[in-house]
Amino acid sequence: MKMKWLYPAALLLWLVLCALIGVAFASRAVHQVESELERVTGRLAEDIAQRLNATEAQLDSYAGFSTFGQHHGELTEHSLLLRQFKRHPSIVLGLRVRRVNEGERAAFERESSARRGRPVVIHGYDPARQPPRYPLEGGGSHYPVVSMVPAGALPPPFSPALGMDVSRVDFLYDALHQSQRRELPALSRPFALGDGRLGYLIIRPADEFVLQPAPALLPDRQFVALVLRVDDLLPRALDLPPGMRVQLWHQRYGQQDPQGRFLDTGRVARGPFETLLFPSLALSRSTGGSAPSLMLKVSWQLGWAQIGLFEWLVMALLALVLLAVLLFGVNTLLRCHVDRVAREQELFHLANHDALTGLANRNLFEDRLQHAIRRVRRNGKRLALLLLDMDRFKPVNDTYGHAAGDRVLQLIAARLNVVLRGEDTVARLGGDEFVVLLEDVDADADVAQVCERLQLALQEPYQIDGDTVTLGVSIGTAFYPDDGDAIEALLAVADRTMYSAKQRAAAR
Repeated sequence: MKMKWLYPAALLLWLVLCALIGVAFASRAVHQVESELERVTGRLAEDIAQRLNATEAQLDSYAGFSTFGQHHGELTEHSLLLRQFKRHPSIVLGLRVRRVNEGERAAFERESSARRGRPVVIHGYDPARQPPRYPLEGGGSHYPVVSMVPAGALPPPFSPALGMDVSRVDFLYDALHQSQRRELPALSRPFALGDGRLGYLIIRPADEFVLQPAPALLPDRQFVALVLRVDDLLPRALDLPPGMRVQLWHQRYGQQDPQGRFLDTGRVARGPFETLLFPSLALSRSTGGSAPSLMLKVSWQLGWAQIGLFEWLVMALLALVLLAVLLFGVNTLLRCHVDRVAREQELFHLANHDALTGLANRNLFEDRLQHAIRRVRRNGKRLALLLLDMDRFKPVNDTYGHAAGDRVLQLIAARLNVVLRGEDTVARLGGDEFVVLLEDVDADADVAQVCERLQLALQEPYQIDGDTVTLGVSIGTAFYPDDGDAIEALLAVADRTMYSAKQRAAAR
């Protein structure tokens, strides 16, 4: 294992572990958010259902008032309704609608005109036309407005007032048809009110049994409706957290159809990084009154805000602890590695160097000589082997002791290292015998100069415990490849020439 990659690997591992810790805390936050989202969705769905149930109760009251008004006069009906509407400011308008067949149309218009004191005709309304109010051709049934109780200014499309056929407005007729078919209150899709806000209509068949034994109405002949503001479907103090979105739409329309959209509110602004890292949760519920016709969807794009301060502090603490543990582990491994390398180097040095002088021993010298021979074979140069044997060394041990002799050997090794080049190899073969390997030898004269410098350096006096010791040296030489191509052959030649030099020195 390469130690230089240990710190980057530890840093990468730390980042991975920190990411896993973040995922764990994010998963915990997501679990909590799921519970919160379910609670919010349930509360909103229940609140909308309660508001629509309350609206249906108002509609039931209106049905009773409208039947009462048929027998006691419309002024009494209007006064009762206005009193009721004041307690419920979300109501914009109350309507009573009656089904009129084509054969009854003329009688209806005469009766209504006589009762109102002004002409009342059944007509259509289309804001895209100019003028928006237009006459209707004969045929089929009509559903004109026969009574109106506005809580304020008349909103479109009800500004044409009495006689407007609601079946000619597609979304109003759709609600009327649903109410007629299921005999339950039905909601229209939202539409624009006069003040720029959205409203919706809720309609139901009028009760036929109110104030009995008054004459009952014919089946499906009369309907009552209320126009209400969409804003009042949700609590006014709706405080949504960042990233939460609330959508409410009519079930007969798709979620993406803007015509059926009642509400689309929330603070969904998130950065692209948050959107990439955090999931988006969503819950949908069907809601409404006695006949649920609305779909509620609450979605929540999660972000950094879902992880609280306490979680951030715990994650930071865990990250610091992990970093400390990893650094401690890396430092321990590095110390173990350094100690092991030092032990290996020490063992290698002991195995390949002389313990007394620190010079290479025979094993290391033969290994370097073998490598040098291989290099010489490639570049075609020569190398020289110098075998040194100290003269008059034995008397030093006999006279001054082996400790003094060892000290002299150490001084000899130091002088050899000073004289020789850094690329030359010097080794102690044993006793007072040394060997020198000279590489890249160009001429014999160069070797002779080295031998001369060695002799001069080694023959200088040695100071041992205040005494002066003078030694001589005999040097034998051998050349590769002239004197052989094997280590043993070269050492043998150098040994012979060294003894020849020793004999010549003794003869002098």
